[in-house]
Amino acid sequence: MTESASIQWVRHLAVQTLVAAMLIPCLISTPASAQLSYEREPIEYSTTASNDPVARLLTRLSVEKQSLSNDEKYGYLSALLRELDVPVNSQTLVFSKTSLQRHLISPSNARAIYFNDETYIAWVPGGEVIEIASTDPMLGTVFYTIAQGPTNTTGKLVRHNDRCLFCHGSTDTGRVPGLIMQSVYTNADGDRVFPSRSIPTDPRGPLSGRWAGWYVTGTHGSQSHLGNLMLSSGDEVQPAETLTTGNITDLSPWLDVSKYMIPDSDLIALMVLQHQVSMHNRLTEINHKTRLYQSEVKAVHNANDNPLSRPPDDRESDEDAFVFSQLAERLMDGLLMVDEPLLSDQISGTSSFTESFQTRGPADPQGRSLRQFDLRTRLFKYRCSYLIYSDSFDAIPDPVRTRALTRLRTILSEDSPEPKYSSMSKEERTSILQILDATKPEFRL
Repeated sequence: MTESASIQWVRHLAVQTLVAAMLIPCLISTPASAQLSYEREPIEYSTTASNDPVARLLTRLSVEKQSLSNDEKYGYLSALLRELDVPVNSQTLVFSKTSLQRHLISPSNARAIYFNDETYIAWVPGGEVIEIASTDPMLGTVFYTIAQGPTNTTGKLVRHNDRCLFCHGSTDTGRVPGLIMQSVYTNADGDRVFPSRSIPTDPRGPLSGRWAGWYVTGTHGSQSHLGNLMLSSGDEVQPAETLTTGNITDLSPWLDVSKYMIPDSDLIALMVLQHQVSMHNRLTEINHKTRLYQSEVKAVHNANDNPLSRPPDDRESDEDAFVFSQLAERLMDGLLMVDEPLLSDQISGTSSFTESFQTRGPADPQGRSLRQFDLRTRLFKYRCSYLIYSDSFDAIPDPVRTRALTRLRTILSEDSPEPKYSSMSKEERTSILQILDATKPEFRL
């Protein structure tokens, strides 16, 4: 075998190994091994300075020599919501003991979560810290805390890596620094219980398997969910359709709602949160896999000083095209919500979230937006994720992002798309195409 042929064979073997690693779940992965991918070049998560909204806030406060304001009831929460432009009406309440301050969380002292398109803020009444997860386009989710309480008045935001990544960089997040939204059966104290009819968590699943361990306010007709449910010791979970914990609009029987900024844990906010958590993790996964693949291929090219071992003009190989196409397809499935369950009845929330969320995104000349809700047959009127406008989407390397946009235009333009997109009518697909043409300049190219 000649030198150039040998190098090509090594490159081919390395590419095939990477393809397998990307497309086949590793059944023996551990948290330690899972961390290796995002701590390696070119990601280097823990040692790379972040460019997320919280990092930018920290820079601005430093330049302006200012600090966050602190109030007696909410501590730094009000200031953080204001400075990071996170709406109060996005509040959802979780009472399962499944986070850093589990010793303080219970059905009578639920953890409040607020979010916008990039940032998530978690606050517990009487809590020692406020927890923040903020999205960096290249790194993924970055984690911070700010100390609360009468003796902690410095207002210092601290970035965390290892402790948070033990859970937030595991198989639960696709082995990237990401977000977790669990559905967990609990007892009346908020402790996790394991009934014999436990339903696995699946963010793509129907309402009937969602939100155990969460408060849910809103109406949903004959549909059911697991929110507001607390079990006694030894209980078996009854079929969700027989539960009486749904269609709740007032949480005051369970907790003192005056402790919170609003009295709601809005059903529509919860559904948007679930979509967004899943989509943010997917965007990070695709970004990291693409960049890691490119880095490995470059390393193989540079393994020998002989320039003949490198493809002319850095053209894609067949293996490159295959990997990039597979990643673009996974991105497409997320954008077009192919696994989203349909609704069988009208749903509505109890806060002003539904109205305000729809005003936050770009609209076409006809006033149509990817943030518009349907709420009768599905969550969104136009099933293309509004996170297509995010910095995280734009940061996906060109070989995958451009393929995804080309593929998206093809799907939206076809008269008869392939089966997994067939639930979208021609009218809906045409509307999405027109909205993107008007609001996403890159899409028109």
